Amino acid sequence: MGASNKPLRQTRPFDALRRSLESIPLPQAEESIPLRVLVQLLVFVGIAAVDVVASTENSIWAIPLSAIGAVWGWHARHKRNVAVKFFIAIAMIVMLVVFLGDLVRQAEETRLLLARLLIQLQVLHSFDLPRRKDLGYSVVIGLILLGLAGTLSQTMIFAVWLMLFLVIVLPVLVLDHRSRLGIKTRSFKLTKIGISPLPMLGLLTVVLVLGLTIFALLPRLPGFQLRNFPVSVNLNVQRQIPAGGIVTAGRSNQQRQGAGGTNGTGGDGTGGQAGGGVELLPPIFSTEIDSTKSTQIKPELVMRVRSQAELFWRVLAYDQFTGKGWKISRNDKSQIRTLKRSYWNYEFFIPAFTGFSVNANSTQEVVQTYTIATENFPNLVPAAATPTRLFFPSEEMDLDNEGSLRAPGQLPNNLTYTVISSVPYRDRTALIKAPQEYPRPIRKYYLEIPSTISPKVKEAAAEILANAKGVVNGKPLTFDNPYDKALYLTQIVKQKYRLKEFTFNPDGSDVVSQFIAQGGGEPTHFVSTLTIMLRSLGIPARYAVGFAPGKFNPFTGLYEVQNTDAQSVVEVFFPNHGWLAFDPVPGNPLFPPSVENDRTFSALQSFWNWIASFLPPPIVGFFAVLFNSIGKFISESFTWLVNSLGALGWVGIVVGVIILFLFGLLLWALWQAVIWTGDRRRFQKLDPVQRIYYLMLQWLAEQGLPKAPHQTPQEYVAQVNSQVSPQKAEAIAAITQSYQDWRYGDRPANLAQLKSLLRKLRSLPKRS
Repeated sequence: MGASNKPLRQTRPFDALRRSLESIPLPQAEESIPLRVLVQLLVFVGIAAVDVVASTENSIWAIPLSAIGAVWGWHARHKRNVAVKFFIAIAMIVMLVVFLGDLVRQAEETRLLLARLLIQLQVLHSFDLPRRKDLGYSVVIGLILLGLAGTLSQTMIFAVWLMLFLVIVLPVLVLDHRSRLGIKTRSFKLTKIGISPLPMLGLLTVVLVLGLTIFALLPRLPGFQLRNFPVSVNLNVQRQIPAGGIVTAGRSNQQRQGAGGTNGTGGDGTGGQAGGGVELLPPIFSTEIDSTKSTQIKPELVMRVRSQAELFWRVLAYDQFTGKGWKISRNDKSQIRTLKRSYWNYEFFIPAFTGFSVNANSTQEVVQTYTIATENFPNLVPAAATPTRLFFPSEEMDLDNEGSLRAPGQLPNNLTYTVISSVPYRDRTALIKAPQEYPRPIRKYYLEIPSTISPKVKEAAAEILANAKGVVNGKPLTFDNPYDKALYLTQIVKQKYRLKEFTFNPDGSDVVSQFIAQGGGEPTHFVSTLTIMLRSLGIPARYAVGFAPGKFNPFTGLYEVQNTDAQSVVEVFFPNHGWLAFDPVPGNPLFPPSVENDRTFSALQSFWNWIASFLPPPIVGFFAVLFNSIGKFISESFTWLVNSLGALGWVGIVVGVIILFLFGLLLWALWQAVIWTGDRRRFQKLDPVQRIYYLMLQWLAEQGLPKAPHQTPQEYVAQVNSQVSPQKAEAIAAITQSYQDWRYGDRPANLAQLKSLLRKLRSLPKRS
């Protein structure tokens, strides 16, 4: 028969390829079934952790397929599996192309895309796991998946997956080490695996304690240096209401069919929850609020915030006082700006307001990422201070004249968006020098006082300043600038009036006048009173609402904000600086936290606050004074050193480098002293024979002849015999034999002779 009738595999090119493939040596298979099973469990933990924290469903198909692949890989571990490897390679290339396509189209959040790609690769990889090295790749993929889950997680549920991963990975490391030593492990019995429960529990405890300690001491430096910000790209908030409308929290679709600026609100502007019941948010989030009424709310988590600084999460601001409350006067559709996002990404550029400018040196850029955690959040978009850029999953975004952002529809649960804000510094030295001439738009809207306001309000504000007593920097109190007036008024309103039940008389005057007459009221009345007092003194102010920072979770790095954190503040305008908030409510800080608050060691601070809650106040006070004194001394010493070196110019730089070198040398010497002390204490606890043998091994290791963990004493002696002189070899062999006789034969040793041999070994010349 001709060559053309031969089977394809016998033709010359394919026959050469076949022989070439058959010449490839078979891989050295990993025979440990416990190691393979535990590695698969690690991968399953990584996949499940991503699914739980990201609300995906990869586990449904990935875990069963990966298990099937692992079984196939076990049975085919002694085969070349050329066809399987070929199809796996093709499938991996296809998965990579799909991943890159989704990445370009931004089909999903990039971390979820990466997690899905890794899961797909792991499933394909599980069909070809002959070697220990291949199992190591699976462990790395499981670890990366767990890390991705950690970046996505916003709750403490991730700690459960982390603990489960640690419980599995410790035996995996033991089994991997045994495999490297050539010890075969086929049984799942702990005695056969070489694992004892108590030592493993102790090791797990050490890992947890050490990890938590490092976590607490790790500085929280400003993040988000890469400008690929988190956004829920799988969600899209569509236009549901006209520009200027506000969907009040808890309203049903029928109740939202309002028109114009009052869309979705009731007549009192408070909104309501569908089907009755308690409100989600207090009645301060609407185009018009009535502070004569109050609403009971049930505590509920509404959002989580990751931020470079602890701030006030601002939502709305009001410019017009109605007597009963506040109103956004410029809320017609024609007065609302509708912004369009960038075509290429989810970025909105927030324009600056005309009429006034802010000095860039007086502000700091702060990045915040918000995740909505409730089903009934309104269409209002919280953002700290003055937002400049917004990354949000919608085509449009509304911006009112107070700088507040409104989405075209209600914010769904689990929505994530990012804001870059310009936050002003609260620098008193610069603020007291701020110009006192205000732009026309500021004078027109933020100095207005209704004619129905009682003259007693202005008289009360003037009386507070006139009766001011005190000395600052050796000078009597003088109020020649708006900032000092606003600061002092805030303090006095906080001290003079009391939080109590407020009774509003509809036939009487306005809320502020009745608040002063009654000597106090509810938190919103304090804010309204201070705002009107400042306006009566010619200081532009407005009523703003939002959320306090919330409770900081040091484990997740997120601020957990509840609906009970909603609050009102007074915003005062300062030329060249912008709007700064003041809080006159008793029990609250004088002003919300700002960029001056350092959160570098936030985790350590949170842990200390938790511990301090169990200690008596005198002890807490003692440690507070101690820590403050130490911190002040270190800070002042470091500042003095930097200033002194800076004054020397180049000489100072050289001296600084020398000081750093000496400091590093000192730390190294201290560390060596700690190691030496630890070794000495450890050796002192050993039996004399064992101590002499270990001292010999330590000395030989320093000479470049370390003993491998898998070597027996006699194997080590055979190794070093060819590398040392006969005199040294004789001493090493004698000490080793005495150690073996004592260890395995329970024979007494001549300690004086062993000490003499060790001294002789150390005294011999290095090359002899």
